[in-house]
Amino acid sequence: MQKDQNLADVNDKAQARQSLQLGDSATRNVGITQGTVAAGDDSRITGALQKSQNGGDIPDKKQFARTIGAVTSTNITFNNASGWYKIATVVMPQATSTAVIKLYGGAGFNVGLFEQAAISELVLRAGNGSPVGITATLWRRSPTSANEVAWVNTSGDTYDIYINIGQHAYWLIAQYDYTGNANVTLYSTPEYSSVQPGNSTSGQTYTLFNSLMKPTYEDVGALPITGGQLNGPLGIGTDNALGGNSIVLGDNDTGFKQDGDGILGIYANNARVGYIDNSGLHLSVDVLTNGGIRAGDGKRLSLTSNNNSTMTATFNLWGDANRPTVIELDDDQGWHLYSQRNPDGSIVFTVNGDITANTLRAGGAIYQNNGDIFGSVWGNSWLSLWINNNFVADVQLGAGTSVTTWNNAGSWPNTPGYVVTSVWKDNQGENIDGINYAPLQKRVGNQWYTVQGGTV
Repeated sequence: MQKDQNLADVNDKAQARQSLQLGDSATRNVGITQGTVAAGDDSRITGALQKSQNGGDIPDKKQFARTIGAVTSTNITFNNASGWYKIATVVMPQATSTAVIKLYGGAGFNVGLFEQAAISELVLRAGNGSPVGITATLWRRSPTSANEVAWVNTSGDTYDIYINIGQHAYWLIAQYDYTGNANVTLYSTPEYSSVQPGNSTSGQTYTLFNSLMKPTYEDVGALPITGGQLNGPLGIGTDNALGGNSIVLGDNDTGFKQDGDGILGIYANNARVGYIDNSGLHLSVDVLTNGGIRAGDGKRLSLTSNNNSTMTATFNLWGDANRPTVIELDDDQGWHLYSQRNPDGSIVFTVNGDITANTLRAGGAIYQNNGDIFGSVWGNSWLSLWINNNFVADVQLGAGTSVTTWNNAGSWPNTPGYVVTSVWKDNQGENIDGINYAPLQKRVGNQWYTVQGGTV
């Protein structure tokens, strides 16, 4: 090897370094300038992070966390009381800035109390300075999360942040971050107050509903299953075209609508077909039913059809000036009967055909199906009995008497009701010889009577 080659003529330089126990590393001069090996109190040594410090020697840990995309985290614990705690002081410039604080854990510590594994998130926003202040919102995910948020403007753009949380909120984890123009100072042991600070401004709390925090009917503007008040029209399966206080079903103009105090209107295709009020059901259209119509509570009046008639029957109410009220029963071939109120107030019942009955009654009179009649004209008795008691049913001559009149003076017959039935005479002399006479009798009912009179 030649000196003037400065080892350039070594064929295998890597092998030569190993032979000199230099390994394969490059060598540099020791110094404090770029391109030298640092030594002594060189800032490249004194400013380096020591792994044994676990990041404790980082000057601005918050900025370091934000630089590497991490979130600043710390511990925070509350005392054994529910109430208000000042958890942070923030600087929020009014040229719009944002800060967030997230708490893991909640009030409570018993095993099995799952809701204590809570999450609470605070989002703080400053506006444009008109008006001056911040917007503070709390987002809850569990019943044991923080309940409320409030803030106090202590000076300029500086604000103390308070939350309300329940009892036993020990050893929570707090993460926070903020925009480059803001700052957050979190307190690991916050100041406590049993009441909200009097000079504070309340923020807004929102609940993030989940299987643990189910919304109530009030939260979502729904009706409870136990009942409630619905304001506005309701449509089932469709929109509502009836408006007002109404319910439509399937068709947007068919349903029920309140048409006034105590009046429930019934609508079909936007036409009012009837209504219900405290006097009953009123319909302006036909009622068609395959069953019966029954009126009454207990013993009922029914209007039914067996659907096996050859014609349709109609029970109709009508009238005019000459026949004010007519209740008429018809079928397809004409009328059967009617009951009519006349202009003078009297009533006529007329049948277009025969009337078949076992007994007919007209006032006190009774007409039996055997033709007999009972009435006051017959002495409040039956006609058959009255005739039997008042008309002669038969006439006869009673037992006769024979009288010899020849050579006798007298008058025969000399008893009222007797009549001469025959006389006799022989061929001697001029006078009759005798008379036969008998009583004339009549039968009334079952009794025979001798007629009266006839004597001189």
